[in-house]
Amino acid sequence: MAEAPQSRPYTRKLKRHAIGSTVEVHDKLRHCCVGRLVNIHHQGLMLMAQAAIEADRLYQLDLRLPQKVNGRDLIHLGVDCLWVRPSDDQKQYWAGFQIIDKSSEADADITALIALLGESTDK
Repeated sequence: MAEAPQSRPYTRKLKRHAIGSTVEVHDKLRHCCVGRLVNIHHQGLMLMAQAAIEADRLYQLDLRLPQKVNGRDLIHLGVDCLWVRPSDDQKQYWAGFQIIDKSSEADADITALIALLGESTDK
């Protein structure tokens, strides 16, 4: 009998950068704040949501920056919600997103945001 293939541990290609300041995240289509940015890299982000977000759904998000980067105070992103998990207190939700649509300006703004407020993390 053949053995089942062993799964490889999941490793990220890019380091996540924890954000050391409050960056509110707004749903552009629903015109509401959905949470705050926890960490980001050029291909994805994680946020702490105030209410449950639907996984396997596309969103247009605006990251509202606490100070301007590259002369802008918003970063517009198209994202796919990959997963959602309740926090330990069950009052908020962790949500992970893959960035699927961004302009070259948004890409440069992510770089500037990481340089300004980011901290590398291995988590």
